[in-house]
Amino acid sequence: SLPPVLSVNAAAFTDEPLKIWLDRKTPLGPQRFLTPEITVNAPDGVQDGQSNDVKYILRAIVFQVRVTPKESHLVAAVRIPDSERVSPKSSPWYLFNDFVVQNISEDEALGFPGNWKVPCILFLERQDTINRLDFKGLPSKLDPTILCRQHSIARNTDWPAQKHKVLETSELPTPGTVVAIDAEFVALQQEESEYRSDGTKKVIRPSLMTLARVSVLRGQGTNSGTPFMDDYIHTTDTIVNYLTEFSGIRFGDLDPTMSRHTLLPLKTVYKKLRLLVDLGCIFVGHGLPKDFRTINLFVPPEQVLDTVDLYFIKERQRRLSLRFLSWYVLKEPIQGVTHDSIEDARAALLLYQKYQEHESEGTFDDLLEEIYREGKKTNFKPPADPSSSPEVAPASPPPISPQIPRVASGLMQQFNLNPMHQMGFISQQQYSGRGSPMPGFDFSMSRQAQMHFPQSWTPPPSQPQQQPQQQP
Repeated sequence: SLPPVLSVNAAAFTDEPLKIWLDRKTPLGPQRFLTPEITVNAPDGVQDGQSNDVKYILRAIVFQVRVTPKESHLVAAVRIPDSERVSPKSSPWYLFNDFVVQNISEDEALGFPGNWKVPCILFLERQDTINRLDFKGLPSKLDPTILCRQHSIARNTDWPAQKHKVLETSELPTPGTVVAIDAEFVALQQEESEYRSDGTKKVIRPSLMTLARVSVLRGQGTNSGTPFMDDYIHTTDTIVNYLTEFSGIRFGDLDPTMSRHTLLPLKTVYKKLRLLVDLGCIFVGHGLPKDFRTINLFVPPEQVLDTVDLYFIKERQRRLSLRFLSWYVLKEPIQGVTHDSIEDARAALLLYQKYQEHESEGTFDDLLEEIYREGKKTNFKPPADPSSSPEVAPASPPPISPQIPRVASGLMQQFNLNPMHQMGFISQQQYSGRGSPMPGFDFSMSRQAQMHFPQSWTPPPSQPQQQPQQQP
């Protein structure tokens, strides 16, 4: 009557029940409370003189690691089947700690040496029914044709305006197929930090990002540089900052009722990316480890070609931006007003192709030295593009509204946004509400206002000045 799999809540919510799980010190060494095998008394009791006790094997355990009283995270210890062990002497236990997967001993997996390690959930597998479970109906591989289907959950997707063309079945990747990738993110939580008296910065709460758009381009063949994925990702979480200047994502782009893009659930996009990894694709991009880390996707290092590392001289200790490399090597300015993931992925692909050309000619080292030498003259920044530069504030700002308070110590007190908008030197995009507690408010405006007004400025007197009398 007992199930083949049991999920047990450890219920160690306070220090008192946690004491049961903690290791006990004995003359022979620490003694664990948790064992790899557990016997459960069947509710039927004893029948025909034989006990109905059922043996379970501990298959996995989830526990909490307390870094500080206020900081903790969950990790899992999983026991693999004996048939999959590397050697008979190796431990069957593996630790899954975010991206870190490590073989650990049984004592490390089942021991609880202190209250910094708290058990949460135990997964038990019944020994006498292991061979009865049939997993043949479960899919072992993802359907590759998902890369060949065009679909969107947005009601108003403008299909003719989409920039990507899905793969044909004859174009499905094989091991070693080169693809270019770039991703954009939005903020679900702003970073909260404070500065100490010695000038150092302490992060109280880190920022939380989520995937908003991912673009994948063909990296070889006649259609090289043509995107086959350009998916916007729908999220039900509250977005506190669209980061439009860096992501190109705007309000409504991720809303199924408003978006005109190819909008998909995060799970569907994960399937596509996971499929590309499993098919053995080689990913070309700029700063990919950070993107993959934020996406929460593991890609084997041998499947990553990062132009940040290709165009890098270790002795110079400076990594080059994609914008600068595109301007100098490709003679193509990018990232003018906002970022575009297709544009960035294509630039990274072209940089990789340039790298291959110079490597085959034996001139890449000379090119790299030239890039660093010339980049030093421009501080590794391309010259401003007049066509994409933001509007410059007028030298003499318009008359100041009395509703604008004085600027003190570089910070602006509470003020009305409307007069600021009327003054013309702060655009709607600049106060798009990036992480502000008040909608439509951006604290970076205080710095912009400080640049236009001296700190000694005070509002004009409320009573009008007397007009000088005219001479007869």
